[in-house]
Amino acid sequence: MAVLSSCSDLTVTHRILLLTACSYSLHGGLAAAEATSVDVFVNRDQRAQRGLDLTLPAGTNDLRFFVKPRSLSVRYKLEGLDEDWSQQADTIFLRVVFFNQKGDPIQVDPFPASGRSAGWRKTIEDSDFTPRVEGVTVPPDAVSMSLTMTTAGPATLVGIYAIRDIGVSSMGRSGSTTKVLMSDSGFPEGPKAVWNKSGTHASMASELKPDDQKNSSPILLIVDDDINAHADWTTRIQIPPDIAGRENLEIRWQEAYSTGLGGNFTAIYERLPAGKYRFVVEDLSLTGEPLQSGSAISLVVPRVFWKSFWFWGSTALVLALISILVGRYLIRRKIRLHMEQERMISEERRRIALDLHDDIGTRVSHISLVASHADNTILHEEANKAFGQISSMSRDLIGALSESVWMLNPNNDDLESLVDFLYRLVNELCRLKNIRCRVDAVFVMENQTISYEFRHNVSLAVKEGVNNVLKHSQATELDMKIELEKNILTITVTDNGIGISEKSRRTGLGLDSLKSRMKSIAGNCTFEHLAEGGLRIILTASVA
Repeated sequence: MAVLSSCSDLTVTHRILLLTACSYSLHGGLAAAEATSVDVFVNRDQRAQRGLDLTLPAGTNDLRFFVKPRSLSVRYKLEGLDEDWSQQADTIFLRVVFFNQKGDPIQVDPFPASGRSAGWRKTIEDSDFTPRVEGVTVPPDAVSMSLTMTTAGPATLVGIYAIRDIGVSSMGRSGSTTKVLMSDSGFPEGPKAVWNKSGTHASMASELKPDDQKNSSPILLIVDDDINAHADWTTRIQIPPDIAGRENLEIRWQEAYSTGLGGNFTAIYERLPAGKYRFVVEDLSLTGEPLQSGSAISLVVPRVFWKSFWFWGSTALVLALISILVGRYLIRRKIRLHMEQERMISEERRRIALDLHDDIGTRVSHISLVASHADNTILHEEANKAFGQISSMSRDLIGALSESVWMLNPNNDDLESLVDFLYRLVNELCRLKNIRCRVDAVFVMENQTISYEFRHNVSLAVKEGVNNVLKHSQATELDMKIELEKNILTITVTDNGIGISEKSRRTGLGLDSLKSRMKSIAGNCTFEHLAEGGLRIILTASVA
C-alpha cells in the first residue's frame, strides 16, 4: 500500500480507484493468466462433458456449477429459472469488546453489515453514509472496551468498509446522555479516539479526510482486496468507575460498505424442470460493479421419457390397440360360443324333428290305417262311426305333427321355406272350409336366413289369424299378400266376412294372442275394418 501513503493529497474518489487498481495488481499474475471458468457436475460427483453447450442426462436431480472466478468476486444467475442475480456475500463487523482488570475479554457485542449499504454508489465519495445507532450494556467487571471495525469474517471476504463520525456515550439509567466516552464528531464533546491498524494485512486499512470537510472527522476505511487476509481498525477506551456495572452505552456512527466473497464456490440447483437454460457468471469489481468479462454455459435438461408427449401418445395408442384387440377377441369368442350354442340347438331340433317324424308319425299313420281298415271290414254302425272318428283324428294329428316337425327342423330357417309353408298352410285350411283362397308373394325371392323364433311366431300368428277368419267371419273369400321391403316383412290377410262384432271384441277371438306373438319378435299387429265389409289383419316384423 505504498502507493496510498504517498498520495495523501488525493481526493477520496481517486484514492479508492487507486486502491482498487492496487488490489487488482496484487492478483494480476493469476487473473490475467486465466478467465473465469465453470465446471458442471451432475448428480453430485459426475462431471459433465466440458463445453459451452451441454445436454444433461434425463432425470438429473442435482446440478452443480463449480465456479473459479478470475476477479475478486462474481455474480451469477441461471437464465430460464432465476429472475435476479445472485452474489456470494458475507459479513463485516463493528465489534465492541469489554475487558476486565486482567485484560481478558468478558463480553463481545458484534454489529454486522453485509452486502451493500443503502446509499452506496460505486465509490466512497459518491456514496451516502447511513447513520446507525446501537446500544450495549456494560458488564459489572468491565474496566475498558475496544471498538474494532474488521473484515475478519471468512477468509475469502472482500470489499470496502468505511465508518465516520463515531461516538460512544453513557445513557444513564434515565435514558438521557450523561457522559461522552469518545467522539469523532459523533457527539458534540468528548475525547478523540486513537485508532490503530491491525490484521494479517494491515495495509488494507487507511484513513481518509475529505478535502471539502476539513473540520469533519476522518473516514476510517478498509479496502479488503485479499481473499487470504483481513485488516482491522481498533481503538481502546477506558470505562470510568462511575458507569461500570449494567450501565447502558449508546454507540453512534455513519457507515458505507460493499462486501462480497472471493474464491471458488459452487452454485447448486436441484430438480430442474425440463427446458433450456443458460448459466451466466459475470465478474465484479471490488466495489461490486460488473466488468466486461465472465463466462456462460448453455444447457438443455431433456424431459424424462415417461413425462414426454410422445411417450403418453404412444402409450395411449398401444392401450387403444390392445383394447381393440381384446374387444375383438371377446366379441369373436362370444360369437363363436353363440354360434356353437345355435349349432347345438339346431342339432337337437333336427334330432327331435326326426324322432317325431320317424317314430310318432309312423305310429299315428299306423293307427289311421288300422282304423280305416276296421271301418271297411267290420259291419257295425256304431263301430264304423267310432273308427271313422279315430281315422279323422289321426289325420288331424298327422297334420299337426307335420307342422311341428317343420317348425323344429333347422333346415327350414330361411324366408323362402317360411313363405312356402304359409302358402301350403293357408291353402289347406281354406280347402277344408271350402273357402276360395288367393295367396300373393310379391317380394324378391332371395334366400335369407331367419331365426327359429321368428319363423315359429309368424307361422302361428298367420295360422291363428286365418283360423279366426274361417271360424267367425262367415267369409267366402280370403286373400293373403306377403311383401318384403327393406328387411320388413309384411303379411296382410283380408276377408269379405262380417268383420269383428262387439261380442267378438269382448271375447277376443285370439286377437290378443296375435299381438302378443308379434310383440315377442319386435313386430306389430293391426286390424282394419273395410268399408265394403270384412277385416284386414296386418302383421309386420323385421327379418334382420
